[in-house]
Amino acid sequence: MENKISHEGIITKIEDSNIEVKILSRSTCASCNIKGACNMSEMQEKIITIPAPKDKNLSIGQEVKISMGLGQANRAVIFAYVIPLIILVAMIFILSTLKIEEGLNALISIGTLIPYYLILFLFRNRLKRKFEYEIH
Repeated sequence: MENKISHEGIITKIEDSNIEVKILSRSTCASCNIKGACNMSEMQEKIITIPAPKDKNLSIGQEVKISMGLGQANRAVIFAYVIPLIILVAMIFILSTLKIEEGLNALISIGTLIPYYLILFLFRNRLKRKFEYEIH
């Protein structure tokens, strides 16, 4: 059985085909006993839009648990962090070997991420189908 990453949330909006769930995302620091001493704790509210399940009777304000397979979460991390890092580091090395000035090298390297994120944006609907949450 595939491991799951799950969050508890509250339904904030119900539309015909989608449900918006507000979750409280906590960093590891947020649960630390001495978080007040170092000021590094982080808690954020996030709104996640999920396709509405046909077989469940849900209402606004209802507490739910949403989950995603660990494999899907790892794939999301690869798309969001690993691939951009590889692109960035590769461009820095390529431009360094071409003897491009460091400041210009940094700007061009960061600029190469624009087409990557544009491609992700253009294929967002296809990606949404690959990253599906389940409501419990």
